[in-house]
Amino acid sequence: MTQVTPTGEYDEPGQIEKLISVCSNPRDKTLIALLARTGIRISEAIEIKTSDIDFQRGILTIVHLKEKSRLKCPHCGEGLGKRHVFCPSCGNKVGQAIREKVEQRRQRMIPVARDTLRLLDEYLKWRRKFPYHGPLVFPFTRQRGWQLVERIGRRAGIKGLHPHSLRYLLATTWVAKGLDVKKLQVLLGHASIATTWEYVDSDFEQLRSEYEKLWEIKHDERAETKD
Repeated sequence: MTQVTPTGEYDEPGQIEKLISVCSNPRDKTLIALLARTGIRISEAIEIKTSDIDFQRGILTIVHLKEKSRLKCPHCGEGLGKRHVFCPSCGNKVGQAIREKVEQRRQRMIPVARDTLRLLDEYLKWRRKFPYHGPLVFPFTRQRGWQLVERIGRRAGIKGLHPHSLRYLLATTWVAKGLDVKKLQVLLGHASIATTWEYVDSDFEQLRSEYEKLWEIKHDERAETKD
């Protein structure tokens, strides 16, 4: 994983609040809070609809829609692989396979803190005075999201801040507190646990601490043996 670390200390206690405090409007405050406190990707943030937020239960649902192609035999309609010349079901020569588009839906639910829900509520009320009244919470592009985060970072004295910096911060903080990595995988939406473990590997100080504990245990065992 290539991680661009912004200059300036943004991972100390209170720095997220500092980023929020320098925002000039409710939209920017909500964007920073949501990225930093839920760990969602900017590409996911710009796809969130108001219907994806359950204010009563404090849950945000991230929905992924992916379109895939499925090949079918033109004779019997059975599924085919890309390399099939003859249909394994009916035995006929395939010729021109039927290509069918299938939409796959995948979702995950993320808990949202009360402070973040409050910011979301204030933002959605604030934006009513603007022309856009569609379902999207953040009706702008991924590139625009990156620009906003970088600009807010500069105001807070953090050069080179980007959306993944906030996702990275949540992940490494989670790891530093010794919380369950499998649950972090679910929270971040990683298909493979190997991706999540990269955040664990990145925390060298925690690795050093665990390593030193290993030798402390060995030392204690030797002392007990002598007694």
